[in-house]
Amino acid sequence: MDENAIITLIAIETIAPKRRFTRSTGAIYIILIALIIGSMSAGNLLYERFFIPRFVTQPILYAVIAAVCYFVYRRNYLRYRYTLTTNTLAIEQIGGSEEKTLAAIDLSCICQIQHDTTKEKSKAKTVYAYLPPRKNITWVLANEDGKESRYAISASSEFLDQLNEQWRLAKSADEND
Repeated sequence: MDENAIITLIAIETIAPKRRFTRSTGAIYIILIALIIGSMSAGNLLYERFFIPRFVTQPILYAVIAAVCYFVYRRNYLRYRYTLTTNTLAIEQIGGSEEKTLAAIDLSCICQIQHDTTKEKSKAKTVYAYLPPRKNITWVLANEDGKESRYAISASSEFLDQLNEQWRLAKSADEND
């Protein structure tokens, strides 16, 4: 690429989960306290009724709480930002005040863009950067440095139209070089 090339921002989109009761900080604290008290009560109940020791039940119940918390965090608090420039598609994960770049894909490296809800087993590196429901997933398949990568995104149809247009332009420019 020419070092004086101008990169233009085409589109930027941030997708966030729908506003729910659990997005409130106070509600989360109340739910976590209720889960912890509930797990202690369940551990005591299992000890009293079935004589299962607490040191066996409580770690299992705390692991269940951790799994539920991870699911709630993943579903209700993570946001994703997709940035499209003339040459690159950038995918970022936003959690609270922390931003993490998941991928910066050169458009000429993209092999295919497809809207598909089936989950296929693949040995390719897979990055999940989408929000539920699963029916809104678009797969971006790229071949970067000989390694195949798959990116699951849930961008709007307008963003995907711009992505497809830029991808076609990048492909035609790459073929002309």
